[in-house]
Amino acid sequence: MADFKLLLVEDDKQDLQTCTDCVEDFEKDKGCSIELIECRNVDEAFEQLDNTFDGAIIDLKLADEGDEGNQVLSRIEESHFRIPVAILTGTPDAADSVYANIGVFKKGDPGAGYADLLDNFWGIHNTGLTRIMGGRGIIEDTLNKVYLKNLLPKNNIKKWVTYGEADAPRTEKALLRYALNHLLQLLDNDSERCFPEEMYLHPPLIEDTIRTGSIVKEKSTEQRFVVMNPACDLVIREKGECNTDRILFVEIDSQTSLFPNHPANELSNSQKKELEKAYKNNKWTYYHWLPRTEFFEGGFLNFRKLSTLSSLEFNKRFDKPDIQISPSFVKDMVARFSTYYARQGQPDIDFEHFINPQKVQTGNTQ
Repeated sequence: MADFKLLLVEDDKQDLQTCTDCVEDFEKDKGCSIELIECRNVDEAFEQLDNTFDGAIIDLKLADEGDEGNQVLSRIEESHFRIPVAILTGTPDAADSVYANIGVFKKGDPGAGYADLLDNFWGIHNTGLTRIMGGRGIIEDTLNKVYLKNLLPKNNIKKWVTYGEADAPRTEKALLRYALNHLLQLLDNDSERCFPEEMYLHPPLIEDTIRTGSIVKEKSTEQRFVVMNPACDLVIREKGECNTDRILFVEIDSQTSLFPNHPANELSNSQKKELEKAYKNNKWTYYHWLPRTEFFEGGFLNFRKLSTLSSLEFNKRFDKPDIQISPSFVKDMVARFSTYYARQGQPDIDFEHFINPQKVQTGNTQ
């Protein structure tokens, strides 16, 4: 079985040969095996298309009309095939770039050769994305197991049929949760460290709804805040309103405001240790670290900078949430927030009565 499966939709014989040569050179250079599927027209592409490709290079002009490649792109999108796609054409202006998720490239331009595109696809392949999300991936394999072993057996599906008869839409959502719970089970015992991007959902699939852990930006200052209401507060009621009259949110302090001597390679050893403690949330009880990524500057949630607004005031002041802290990380954030505001303390007890009772009786506590 090949390491990599590539679809090439191209009708020019010279370009076909050039791609074949590049694939052979790439295999030798990387020590890998590539299965190249060549299609010279739209019909051949439709016959070959499925969700098992690790990449696709599509020419736009395959016949007289000149935009046939867009038909292939539409088929990929309509069929929900999760394939990294690049358009390589001499007429890029006619390309439907919405579905070309890798990009639209003009033949002959720097960085638009077959070798360049192979490098691009191979980098994506090395992340495991196509193995996870593709038709041969972990998700598909696990869902098949859930479908065959957990749902379809007669004793299991019978109860779900009963639920469906009573409330079909609710049952469908429940089945989705049920399937996702089985997927999450794959990671229950995973003790490896996470990458910063795993902490966020960006952009959130439900963009217009605020949730616990929604990161919002103030319109006038672009200052970032995080919504801290309990999840039950933010449930939308029948009239389209939240289950609370106040939105609770906390300000994010920038890392540079707390550690002004940055970047990290300019810090002293003691400062680096302090920064490490802060990253591990062991430095302050009222701060919670949010790591920086390409799409988010990060910082520290400051639980002392706590505010509330009505829903109307909140929507006027803030943009729609464009980043959501993922559920597995929200739990720790909420736990730290709750611990900070739940701390009570108690009066100090005169422990000398228990340690040196004789001295206390004689009045000599020196």
